[in-house]
Parts: sequence; C-alpha cells; structure tokens
Amino acid sequence: MARIIREMMARFLPVETRPSEAQPDASNPAFSVSRRTYPMYYGARRVPETMWLFDAVDVLAPVVTALGRNIALSLVAEHVPFPPSVRSALQARARSDGTALVEQAQRTFFDEPGLDTLVVQAACRAAMGLTALGRGYLHARIKLKLDPRGIAAETLPLVPRRGYESLMASYLAIGTAVGWFRGGRVHVRPVVKNGERIEGQESTRLNIRRLGAPHTLADMAADIDDLYWAKACGAAVKITAVGTGASRRWIVSVPGTDHADPQSTPNPADTETNVREMLGLPSAMRLGLVSAIHHAMRSEGVSERNLNREPVLIMGHSQGGVVGLALLERHPRQLNVRGVVTLGTPGRRLRVPRDVTVIAVEHDQDIVPSLDARPRRGTTDRIVIGRFLNRPRVGPLYYAHSSATYTETVELIERRAGVAPYGRTGRAVRFLSEFFAEEEDAHVVYIYEIWQDIVTCSAPAIEDSVDFLSDVLTPEDLPIPGFPSARSR
Repeated sequence: MARIIREMMARFLPVETRPSEAQPDASNPAFSVSRRTYPMYYGARRVPETMWLFDAVDVLAPVVTALGRNIALSLVAEHVPFPPSVRSALQARARSDGTALVEQAQRTFFDEPGLDTLVVQAACRAAMGLTALGRGYLHARIKLKLDPRGIAAETLPLVPRRGYESLMASYLAIGTAVGWFRGGRVHVRPVVKNGERIEGQESTRLNIRRLGAPHTLADMAADIDDLYWAKACGAAVKITAVGTGASRRWIVSVPGTDHADPQSTPNPADTETNVREMLGLPSAMRLGLVSAIHHAMRSEGVSERNLNREPVLIMGHSQGGVVGLALLERHPRQLNVRGVVTLGTPGRRLRVPRDVTVIAVEHDQDIVPSLDARPRRGTTDRIVIGRFLNRPRVGPLYYAHSSATYTETVELIERRAGVAPYGRTGRAVRFLSEFFAEEEDAHVVYIYEIWQDIVTCSAPAIEDSVDFLSDVLTPEDLPIPGFPSARSR
C-alpha cells in the first residue's frame, strides 16, 4: 500500500530532463538518445530525521510482528501447563527469538536514520493524549463540585500540556510511586590524586588505567571510555587542574548512564537522573559533580568566592553531556563553564549561552541524541558534527553509541580542525585546546567517586508523587517526590 502511494505521488513531482553529453542530430534518424528523468528533490530517506509516515509503518511492521510473536510464545511457555521438556524447549525458543529480535530492531533503526525521532515523537503524542484526559477529568471534578478539598484544583496547573513533558513527568511519577526511583543523599569522595591513592581510600579499588592529564580532546574522550570500566560502587569522574593562580583552568570528563534498569542503585548515573535532567530538575549526578569540582578547587586553594569563577571545560558522553549542558545555567551560576563537548547526548532542548563554546558530536545512526524528541536541525548556539557509520555485523546500535566509537570520531574532528584551522569548527577546537596542559604548566589529576544512598521507606501513592511537578518551575533542592525525607546539596 505504501509503495503504491509513493509511486502515485512520484508521478506528480516536478522532474527535470538531462540529455546525454552528445547532442543528437535531428536530421539523422539513426542517432537516438535515451532520456532519463531525475526528481528535483532528494527522497525523504536521503535526508536524516525525515521519513514518510507510510515508510515508517512499512519498516516497523516486521519488528512489531516479531515482537508480538515473541511475547505470545513467552506467555504460552510460562503459563500453559505443558510437560517440563516441552516447556523448556519453548522457553529456549523464546529466548533465541528474543535475541534475534533485538538484532533485527537494531539493524532497522541503524539503517533508517530519523526513524528514532518519529517513534519518540509518537510516544510523546500518546502521552499528551493521556494527560489531556487527566486534565479533562480534573476539570470535570472541579465543575461538578466534586473537589471539596481542592486537590484537583491544586493538581491541574501542575499537569504538563506538552507531549515530551507529559511523557517524562508520567514516567517519573509512576517510577516513584511503584518504588523504582529511590535515590537518597548524594556523597562524594576523592579516590586518586596524581596516580596515587588518597590516604584513607586504600580500600577503594578502581580499575582505571588513564591517570595522566589529557592533552587533547581525544584524550578526554578516551578518559571517559576508561572511566566506564572503573568498577566503582558509584560513578567515577576525572577532574584535572591545569596551571596555577590566574591562569588556572579545569578539565572534567564525565561518563554517561551506568545502567538502563529503572531501579535505583548506589550509582547515581541511572534512569532517574536521565528523567530528572530531561525535565529540568536537578539530579543526583549533577549535584555530585558540582560538589566534586568544588572539592577539587578547594583542595587547590581556590577561595569560596572564586568557586564559580574558575574556567571549566566539560566533556560528557550521553547523560554526562546533558549534565554538562545543565551546568550552563546562569541563575544561580555554580560553575564558570566556558566550553562543553557532548558525545551522543540528547541535549537539543537545552539552550547554550552566547559566550560558551559547545561542540555536539552525534553519529547519524545513534538513536540516543533523538531521545529528547527534537529532530536535528541547523543551530547557531552550538557546533553540531555528525558522522555516518557503516553497520557492523552485530550490535549496530551499541556500536553507534559506544564511547570508543566517539573517541575515534573526536580524533577525526581534531585532524580536520588541524587541516582547516580557520573554519568554525577549527576555531572552536583551537579555543578548547587552550585548556590543556603545556610542557611548562603544572597540573593535578583527581579521580572522584559519586554515589547515593537508597531510600528504604515505603513508596508513596501515585497521586502524592505528582507534587514534584511544582519543582520543575523552581527547583530549589533535589526533592524526593512523595517521600518524607529530602536530599541536601
């Protein structure tokens, strides 16, 4: 059906005719020239972030069908009273089909850039429809005088109207109500300084190999890839102080999400941090990162009044990039962030001040940058650098979002900046390179661990967990929706 509609539409598209290079002689009938027609516009699939709706349905139909079959087979294997041998065979078949389905879905999204944005936007529209029903229900209770305590009137202004906020707010409210999100007080401790363990932290064993100061943007990206393998209880970040006195500057490398499981763990780089940052709420990872940088500054003799004046360069992968962009907020300014490099970060919704240099590196086949429901478009507040990848044999989406793959891309960016140093990208790379240590510059390298407590009290009711929406407008602290205790800065 979709193919037929495309063919019908192609008949009405303007075309241009390109004759061959040799001009025919009209008087010579033996000389014939074949004429080919070319559309005046590229097809929708040639442009990233765009696709015909019918094409999207055609592409997703096999994946959805296979998913339905796998779910049905799993339910049959679990609930139908088959003999043990038959049940084991069905369960093994379901697992095998599930693995094949994951690979099929990865290949589908990898081969169709832009399909991810359409799927996220469809989910946002569905969430907006559900919240519209909720707003209608609250309106009805108010109009029919069924709200004697005024709960509906207080809740109505807090319900988001836009689709993405509806999706994220619903996820945060439900995740808190069912007890998934239980992050508590945030803790920070320095573990390594200049390659040596800090006194009192001998029991902490981190599997970190890159302990030296970074000298290029590629070094920072490689440091992030190394931090993922730290095997720490919490999140490990690398903070480097370069220079002394008035020339001192700071370089910070921040990894991304540690796990996609909705359940909170001592590592604050979790799903709760992702949802909170997408809503503009302060997260445990953001507060912990600021505390770690301030602690390192105090250790180097920076006074309290200058903590938000020292120039800082942040590179973050995935969630780490979102946290870095969130720290650009000026009111109040916690850090003097002068440059940010994001790798595979869904940060298109966050604005960048004019006096900050931001480079956003996004692979064309990486679906994570599209998770904020904003399509890629030309922006003037940051430099967006893409790279088209060739599909590997297995795990294409993991390869597209891998920090190791982004390290290779950053190396290519620096090479291009060296060849064309006076372009926009070259000037930005040259400005950021001024943060790195020269041979005569002193430098100190810190490795910090950030972790959080897990709240053990019972989860609140879902209607009580909606109270967190009021903090989207004025996030004064890091609230725990519905819980009696509160996190502190």
